[in-house]
Parts: sequence; C-alpha cells; structure tokens
Amino acid sequence: MNEPIRITTQAQVDVVKLFGIEYRHAHSWINANIRKSERVSADVYRYGEVEFVTQRNGQRVHIQRVRRIGNETTTNGDVIIDGITIRKHAIERANERFRIPKSFAAQWIYDRFRESELVASGVFSGDNEGHLFAVNGIALAVAPDMKTIRTVMYNTKRFPDSLSAKISEITAKELRKIERKINAFRKRLAVQEAALIVERAERAFDLVRTRSVAKRMACQARINAIDMFIAEQKRELAMLIEEKKRIAHTLIAV
Repeated sequence: MNEPIRITTQAQVDVVKLFGIEYRHAHSWINANIRKSERVSADVYRYGEVEFVTQRNGQRVHIQRVRRIGNETTTNGDVIIDGITIRKHAIERANERFRIPKSFAAQWIYDRFRESELVASGVFSGDNEGHLFAVNGIALAVAPDMKTIRTVMYNTKRFPDSLSAKISEITAKELRKIERKINAFRKRLAVQEAALIVERAERAFDLVRTRSVAKRMACQARINAIDMFIAEQKRELAMLIEEKKRIAHTLIAV
C-alpha cells in the first residue's frame, strides 16, 4: 500500500493489546507494516499474520482496526483467538441469531467482545455463573475468567433515542441497587449458614447419642428446620440473581 493513510486511536490500542508494543510506538509500527501489506478484500489489507481493517475517506485510507489471524480450532469445535476461547455453541448462535457465516462467526464474536463493555458480573445462565458484556444491543455471556465466550444473544426490544438515555440511567441505578442487595444478602447468609452448620452438627451428634425418643424427635425436627431455612435462603438469593439478570438484559436493550 502506498496511499495516504490516517491511523485511528483504536487501531493503535489494538496493536498494544495484541503485540505488547508501547502505545508511543504503535503508530509507526502500523505505518511500517501497512506499507508492506496486500489488499485481500474491499477494506482489509494483510501482512503476515496481521490484518488491517480500513475505511476510505476521500483520498485517504483510515486504518480502523488491527487484528491477528491464524485462529486455532479445537477438536470439539471451539475456536481460540488471542487466548480467548469462543465456544462452538456461541458460533452456532451467531449463525442462527445474526446470520453470520460460521466460517467468520468466531472472528465476528471476538471483535464484538473487544468492542463491548461489562454490563454485569455474577450473572447466571442455568448453573453457570459468569459475566454479561454488551455492545449495540448484542449480549455476550462470558465465563468468570473472561477467557471464554459461551454464547451471544440479542434483545429485540429497542427504545427510541429520545428515551434511551433516561431509561439507561434508571436501569443502571436499579442494577447497582440490586447488586448491593445481593452482596449484603450473601454476607448475611454466609454468617447465618456458618452458625447453623455448627448447630446442625451438634444436633446430629445429639441425635446419635441420645436414647430419648422425644429428644431424638426434637433433634431431627431442628435439623430439618435448619436445612429448610438454608434452602429457602438460597432460593431467595437465586431469585435476586435472576432479577439482576433481567435488569442487565434491559440495560442491553436501551
């Protein structure tokens, strides 16, 4: 490439993240390598394992993004890009829900993930806890280590631009409120559960040791009550987490 270019801040940030180059050297690194690249599509140039995503503006070519190619596919169909695992399930959902060709879906998901922002942590999908990221109405369910993208989804409910900012502000406040409530509940439950586990062990010991039928019945009744209380508290916590999940998805929609 020998055309006049303009390098965006995002492209320089990409180089820092992908190759560990200092930001002050990223501009010259891109400039040097883009000159050696070949055009492989209407807006993509490639040099070695690096692709430069561009956009033409008049006579000047803007370097929008920089990405690394040569993805690794595992035996179970997952794809690994720059240390991020995109599950086969996520690839299939990108194809079904967004009509992204499977051959490009992993890269598409990876690009969306890099553009996304964290909406909520500690969100459950079935029995799996993780994080919820979002960008432009697209949601990504990510594992707790933030190295595995489990699935992608969208919310078809959209709001007019005139309302989005207000709804987003209200929803964000509700999300913070429910997160504080969950954190307080978890702390309280941890203390209660620790004390009840000790008491349950004592009652279980008494149950084995005593010969009194009345005392045995009383010990068993207390054990059952402790088990029921703990189970009920965990159900209540699960309901709070589910409410947080619904609020998080509403935030994506705006």
